[in-house]
Amino acid sequence: MKKSLKVLLILVVLAFSSFSAVLGTKVLSEERITTDPSYHYYPAIYGDIVVWRDNRNVNYDIYGYNLKTKEERRITTDTSNQDYPAIYGDIVVWQDHRNGNWDIYGKNLRTGAELVICTESGDQEYPAIYGDIVVWRDNRRNISNRDIYGKNLRTGAEFVICTDTPANDLYNPAIYGDIVVWRDNRNGISNRDIYGYNLKTGQEFRITTNNSSQYKPAIYGDIIVFEDIRNGNYEIYYYNLKTGQEFRITTNTSAQYNPAIYGDIVVWQDYRNVNVDIYGYNLKTNEEFRITTDTSDQNEPAIYCDRVVWYDTRNHNYDIYIAYLDVVCETPKKSLPINWIMKKFGLGNKDKE
Repeated sequence: MKKSLKVLLILVVLAFSSFSAVLGTKVLSEERITTDPSYHYYPAIYGDIVVWRDNRNVNYDIYGYNLKTKEERRITTDTSNQDYPAIYGDIVVWQDHRNGNWDIYGKNLRTGAELVICTESGDQEYPAIYGDIVVWRDNRRNISNRDIYGKNLRTGAEFVICTDTPANDLYNPAIYGDIVVWRDNRNGISNRDIYGYNLKTGQEFRITTNNSSQYKPAIYGDIIVFEDIRNGNYEIYYYNLKTGQEFRITTNTSAQYNPAIYGDIVVWQDYRNVNVDIYGYNLKTNEEFRITTDTSDQNEPAIYCDRVVWYDTRNHNYDIYIAYLDVVCETPKKSLPINWIMKKFGLGNKDKE
C-alpha cells in the first residue's frame, strides 16, 4: 500500500512539473520597492535582501530592503560616494570613495560591523562576492592598467588573480564557487574575450575564442553568460564549463545587454521594443520570455531564485522594482519536493518494505 501511494505521489509531482514546463515561464507578480523620489541604481539581490545605490542624500549611498519584513534600511552613512553594491548572505560589499580614491568596503548586515576590505593606492572597483571571497578590478600597479584581485574575508588574505601586460585591461569580475571570470582584452581591443581562473587549482583559462568581442560575464554553477557582438549587434551567449559547449541565447536583431543568471534562468535588458525591457530565458526548456511590459525603461537586472530586480524609469526617476517568476528555485541544502512529501506522509524506508 505504502509503495503504491509513494509511486502515485511521485507521478503527480512529475506530471505537475511537466505541465508547468508546457505552460512556460511566467511572471507571477511585479512590485515597486523604492518610493523615495530620488534616483536608485544597480540593484543586487540575495535571498530576501535587495541592495542598490541611492542618491537621496546628495552623495551616493547604499540602501537595502527586506522583502519579508518590507523594511528599508540605510547601509552606508559616510558623506562620500559608495557605489556598485554586491551581496552574498549577510555581507554587502561596494566601492567607496571616502579616501579620495575608490576602495572596497563592506558591511555585515547581521552584526552591523563595517568591513575595510581593500584601501590600496589607485582604484579598486566593481566588487563581486561569493561565500568568503570578494573579487574586484584594481589599478594599484599602473593607473592605466587594471588587474583582478581578491580577498578571503575569513582569513584576511589578499591575493592576485590576474595581472597581465600593461597594455591589457581586465574588467567586470564575477565569481561563483572557485571560479572567477572577467572580460579581458589581451588579444586586442577589437577582440575582447572572457577569461577565467580556478581559485582551487590556480589555473587560468580562456573561455571565448571567437574573434569578435565579448563583455560583461556572469556565472552560476558551470554556466557563464556574456554579451557578444559576433553577429553585428549585442547578443547574449552562454558557455558550459563542464561540456565546453557554447550556445547563442538571443537571436533578435536588437541589442541585448547586462546578462545575469541564477539556476536555469538567464535575464538581460533588451531593446527590441524601442524602450528597454527585461527578458529572460529558461535553459531547461529553451524558452525565451518577456518579464517587463511597461513602456518606460527597465535596466540592469539581477536575479536570485524566482526574483528578478531592476531599476525602472516609469515614475520619472529611477526606482527599484521586482518581479516574481513561476520557477522552482534550487535549494541545495533542503530536501527535494518528493522527499518532503514522503517524509510528510510517513513514507520513508523505516520498515524496509
